[in-house]
Amino acid sequence: MSSGPGADSAPAPDPDDSISALKTTKTAKTAKTFDTAKPRKSSMFSSLKVRNYRLFFLGQVVSNTGTWMQRIAQDWLVLSLTGSATAVGITTALQFLPMLLFGLYGGVLVDRLPKRRTLLVTQTSMALTGVALAVLTLTGQVQVWHVYLAAFAVGLATVVDNPARQSFVSEMVGPDQLQNAVSLNSANFQSARLVGPAVAGLMITG
Repeated sequence: MSSGPGADSAPAPDPDDSISALKTTKTAKTAKTFDTAKPRKSSMFSSLKVRNYRLFFLGQVVSNTGTWMQRIAQDWLVLSLTGSATAVGITTALQFLPMLLFGLYGGVLVDRLPKRRTLLVTQTSMALTGVALAVLTLTGQVQVWHVYLAAFAVGLATVVDNPARQSFVSEMVGPDQLQNAVSLNSANFQSARLVGPAVAGLMITG
């Protein structure tokens, strides 16, 4: 025979209180998760704290500036050799034609190749075309077809070089600094686009 609840018996737990406590615990965990996942604030040059990217960035300053200088110089050289605006147009077309024809395949090829080694090959090949053209010009042996060939070779290298650079940046800095690194790369390119032709013009007229 049951004696029933007495005066000293503990009261039965309220189901509503248990549900409320469970909701409070879940809310606290969710808030903690969001706080942990909150991205860190980065400064304007935060990605340059990564040593490898800093070296890469400085190298790209030289490379991009030199590329834009070469574009102006080769157009001026063709105009000096031929006196033809059409020949200058052909030079420009030959440099950008590979990107138009093979640009879609460049990214596919880069995905299958080691990025660092690919960039070493493309950057070296572009530098060598510039050196070869300079030697031919200084020795008085340059002909217009030499410039055409150099322009097309640089265009071919660019097809692979551009996507390789973009992919390599993400490997160096990681996802946290990727947005900042991409912004700095864009500023680098646009600055070289301004400075390179200006320096080339001063050297030509000087």
